[in-house]
Amino acid sequence: MLEIRILEVFKQSELSRAEFAQALGISNAVLSHISSGRNKPSLDLVLALLNKFPEIHPEWLLLGNGPMLRKDLQSEWQKQQDEILIKVKDIQSNAKKLNQGIDALNDLLSKD
Repeated sequence: MLEIRILEVFKQSELSRAEFAQALGISNAVLSHISSGRNKPSLDLVLALLNKFPEIHPEWLLLGNGPMLRKDLQSEWQKQQDEILIKVKDIQSNAKKLNQGIDALNDLLSKD
């Protein structure tokens, strides 16, 4: 059911309930009503979800067919994570070099 798949996207998003509702442009009450099965999701809500979370495969969301995440966007996301990791390692390396320089200066100052 579409409602269950929307809840799966919510869980995967790691957003709070309020943040998820806000991201979709709906109230917490509307999200609660969809979760409980009281209301059916509107087309506007489905479109908002697909726009906000482009990594979600539309066919999976609408029909339950195929994988939840689009492979082309998964690889892009992984590439961005790898680039961030490289930058973090560069920052750590630079920080280590700076600390070594500070230690060397402290040693020189303490000898005087």
